[in-house]
Amino acid sequence: MSTTAAGSWQTGTLLDDRYRLAAPVGSGGSATVWQARDERLGRMVAVKLLNPRFVADEWAVQRLSTEAQALARLRHRHIAEVYDFGLDRQDHQVPVAFLVMELIDGSSVGQALHGGRSLPWPQAVAVAAQTAGALAAAHARGVVHRDIAPGNILLTGDGVRIIDFGICASTGSDEVGPDGNLIGTPAYLAPERVDGQPVQPAADVYALGVLLYRMLSGELPWRADTPVGLLTAPRFRPPDPLPDIEGLPPAVAAAVAACLDRDPAARPTAAQLAQTLGEVDTAGAATAAGAALPADAATLTHILPWQPLPEPVAPRRRGRTVALAAAVAGLAAAAVAVWVLNGAGPSEPSTAAPAASAPPACDATFQLRGDTGRRFAATVTVVNAAGDTRTPARISFDLPGTQRVDADARWRQDGRTVTATGTRDLAPEARLSLPVAWTYQESNPLPTAFRLDGRPCAASLLGPAGAPISGQPSPTAQAPASTEPTGPVPPPQQSPGSGPQPASPSPEPSPTEAASPPAPSPSTAEDEEEDVTGQPVAGSGPLGRPW
Repeated sequence: MSTTAAGSWQTGTLLDDRYRLAAPVGSGGSATVWQARDERLGRMVAVKLLNPRFVADEWAVQRLSTEAQALARLRHRHIAEVYDFGLDRQDHQVPVAFLVMELIDGSSVGQALHGGRSLPWPQAVAVAAQTAGALAAAHARGVVHRDIAPGNILLTGDGVRIIDFGICASTGSDEVGPDGNLIGTPAYLAPERVDGQPVQPAADVYALGVLLYRMLSGELPWRADTPVGLLTAPRFRPPDPLPDIEGLPPAVAAAVAACLDRDPAARPTAAQLAQTLGEVDTAGAATAAGAALPADAATLTHILPWQPLPEPVAPRRRGRTVALAAAVAGLAAAAVAVWVLNGAGPSEPSTAAPAASAPPACDATFQLRGDTGRRFAATVTVVNAAGDTRTPARISFDLPGTQRVDADARWRQDGRTVTATGTRDLAPEARLSLPVAWTYQESNPLPTAFRLDGRPCAASLLGPAGAPISGQPSPTAQAPASTEPTGPVPPPQQSPGSGPQPASPSPEPSPTEAASPPAPSPSTAEDEEEDVTGQPVAGSGPLGRPW
């Protein structure tokens, strides 16, 4: 057997005396998806396997079990089929959870949209109609997907397949996870999710509306230059109008607008959307060669050919190049914690020991209050974590962009450094909250570097309703961020006679810290997880503190 780079699992490992691992097809922080052989039934399958360091993580195991149970209840031609869920002890002290699913012969919508491309409108409508139909079936059984995004919709010869129910939840359940994290793909998160309202099917309809808008136009309905901007823009301004698209029926544009309504009650249900889009006349409309998706395609799933195991090879070091190569192999990673928005793809932690650092001088919380697209407001709250009283307490932070703080009695700006004015004593564990507002022209990256008397603080980011969110970089990180970590990638080139590469459920990606993200292009403005996807599913904030 040969050791692979995917979570320390090995090619040739036999799970439950039945599933033999053949090759990893996608890896993230908490799980790896493998192509495997079902030795009992003689077929190739996809196995989602928790990485070794998460085998004892009760929440990670519960998420995988929830995904398996949800898929088992959702027998639908446009939802990936689950075959098995099990536990295998292997060499671990505790059983290892794994999920077995069909290995799908297709590529993701994210790949089709790579580079800011759009789809011919008839194909975009067909994809959305089939996805809406599948969501209607899930919603009828009380299951909300919560991560409808380009990387989780696969295009096959038999129509679409929705994959990755890894963060699905029951209607009415709590939106924020037990660890306090909000999980999802920022560009596709409905406003009510950011507000921490109970899980509801309307959030999936909103995400599908964003996806349909993007498939039609190649762009997102809201322009934003940071993950946080993607989360907050829908709260403060309407979506950009769809561009003129030749032949697009008015009913489709109206459906998109309805899906994007800020009020969940004003959106159509998934069943209503499926009916509306299914009634659109696409006869005679031009579609991309080989890209048409019949609305009522046969339900047959191709059985991929039995594949021999590769010859053992010497272990090699896994680095960023290998991680990116895996992404380019055409594997869509699934949804991830919002923090995800910081990651550029799965990567291995550095083997170098981190340098020792002094404990943070304070705990800083930055809570969003409003954003009009030119004017921004927030509240900065600082708790003195030092053991002595700070007299006076000098609170400061750095603005990553060219914003200009309002001139008032509370703050003074010198270049990019903003310092609280006045003299205030701050006793140990005492708290101080100060409102702050600024104007900006185009970009509005949010601050992550806060200080008390020149010493760094641990920072957290809260949404307008107080729900923890992330997506902002660590002040010490260097790598550029992407809101769609792995991002959709074009299908790999194949040699003549080779068959299409199988797509599979995506693993949760592992978060990576990054510097202030650049303005996302249409091809990076959503998740494909990986990222972000990515995980531990939820990720952490600056200085390693959880959001």
